[in-house]
Amino acid sequence: MSRRYDSRTTIFSPEGRLYQIEYAMEAISHAGTVLGVLAKDGVVLAAEKKVTGKLLDLSASKEGGYGGSGEKIFLLNSNVIGGVAGLTADANSLVNYARTAAQQHLLTYNEDIPVELLAQRLCDMKQGYTQFGGLRPFGVSILYAGYDPHFQFQLYHSDPSGNYSGWKATCIGANNGTAQSLLKQEYKDDIVVKDAIGLVLRTMSKTMDSTTLGSEKLEFAVLTVDPETKQPKAKIYRPSEIDALLRAEGLTKKEEDTEMKAA
Repeated sequence: MSRRYDSRTTIFSPEGRLYQIEYAMEAISHAGTVLGVLAKDGVVLAAEKKVTGKLLDLSASKEGGYGGSGEKIFLLNSNVIGGVAGLTADANSLVNYARTAAQQHLLTYNEDIPVELLAQRLCDMKQGYTQFGGLRPFGVSILYAGYDPHFQFQLYHSDPSGNYSGWKATCIGANNGTAQSLLKQEYKDDIVVKDAIGLVLRTMSKTMDSTTLGSEKLEFAVLTVDPETKQPKAKIYRPSEIDALLRAEGLTKKEEDTEMKAA
């Protein structure tokens, strides 16, 4: 029945649905998991990398101290980190748009863009792609982890329809229902970054499709405030640092465990 109404983004079905948006949401539900947790003193983001392989050269993307392959977690501004789930090519376009919007705000007002305003700017653009013929929606959901001097740390989520919402802890991508259930049970309002890191890693280990949990399958980032300068400090972890975190939480790869037993 939907086939009559899904040829364009601008056609409403008799139930008032836009099927192209629902198809985009479905594409995101099969993408790599991205999880965010808001703490009192920071925000933690983790993402499951889908593109893995021993022959990938990650050295070029480690410039500037931000580490990782840059597939799922991006620095949008000095005070905002973004985690994306869905079509990576669409995400690259939106990331560039977000970075430009952040720099335009900095140039105009001489201050970092508020997190919610950046989410609004991207959602305005996403919504436009549901309104005009000849275009398709962006197949991407984004988690925004940011800091704002008035509202402190914030975590927002936006989807292809242009909707956005604020969260204490949330998950997008594959197995997001399982992750949400785990977060509901374990999240506390007074959680600190150190505990949030453990919560994120434990949740990812239970929800990722992969049987192993290591730096080649995981991207990780933390946004905090520098105690001296009082400025936001974004840290996107290098693979070696992710492995160190996993060892600290007792979540090292099962393959390594079996090799150690064999030795």
